[in-house]
Amino acid sequence: MFPASLSTLGPRGCVRPIARVALAAAAMAMAAAGWATTVVAPEFPELVNQSDCIVRAVVKSVHSEIVQPGNRKIITLVELDVKEVIAGKPAQPLVLRMLGGKVGGDEMIVEGAPQFQVGDEDILFVQGNGRQVSPLVAMMHGRYRVMKDTATGKEIIGRSNRQPLRSTAEVARAMSEGGTAQAGTPKAAAPAGPALTPDQFTQQIRAAVKPTNRRLLER
Repeated sequence: MFPASLSTLGPRGCVRPIARVALAAAAMAMAAAGWATTVVAPEFPELVNQSDCIVRAVVKSVHSEIVQPGNRKIITLVELDVKEVIAGKPAQPLVLRMLGGKVGGDEMIVEGAPQFQVGDEDILFVQGNGRQVSPLVAMMHGRYRVMKDTATGKEIIGRSNRQPLRSTAEVARAMSEGGTAQAGTPKAAAPAGPALTPDQFTQQIRAAVKPTNRRLLER
């Protein structure tokens, strides 16, 4: 379950039709007008070594439900078909528990949280599954899409916003998704060159695991 602090979000955290909750797994800033969210884009080694496990997986099902009827908090369960364990030892089966979702006319939106659909294939950096708002490192920064290059038809890696990832250095670049403020390396023109393939990205992930990181070395 999520921490107790997540079950008492205050008036803006109550689930109502099209209610909006601005939260972050990594960092939170309070603005005078209400909740404001800042997600810090991690450097690539931080992204890797803050993870509990890293997997390549396809979404099998997505299901939202209301928990804790008193405050009508909504969670979404994303069931994954793990195709490859890149690092660490994921639960079997692996089901991501995410705060937010839609049940009937009730909707809880966590700004910046990735939205999953059946059939999506991603490389996921899982952290704190079921214990925090997002089960991914730095929310959207913990999701990398396996996509098709429109020109060649080959598999490439894209960020959560579908921008091709050409270098692991781009992991630390600010990214806007769902209206959430971003903190990280300022945006600049994307470097020229081909996007990373899943195999290239996987190799660089494994190379970035610290020798002392027993959690990710366990298989």
